[in-house]
Amino acid sequence: MPIASNYTTPSTWAVAGYHVVQQLTLDFVSGQCNATVASFLSKEAKDAGKSPIYSQQIVLEGLPESNADPKAYAEGLLVEAQPADVTAPPYANRYAFAGGTIVE
Repeated sequence: MPIASNYTTPSTWAVAGYHVVQQLTLDFVSGQCNATVASFLSKEAKDAGKSPIYSQQIVLEGLPESNADPKAYAEGLLVEAQPADVTAPPYANRYAFAGGTIVE
């Protein structure tokens, strides 16, 4: 499911409001997921077939349970708030969509 969150893209400073996990790689050796997220101006732009205004890979610690939907697992991690005890996230964009909402 897409994520609604206002995110200022680093390359243009345009604000993207609709984000879609396009690809997910599970690394069983390192115990991490690599999510490729495409950011669109809006849901309407995505639905109209417009290209994303930004795309990025976000490393997520951990793996989904063997019977869980890996995409739903990654989306849930992407909207998690940054923990108070984490002053510098392990990856620059790990909490890019913190506080976002999973939408249809």
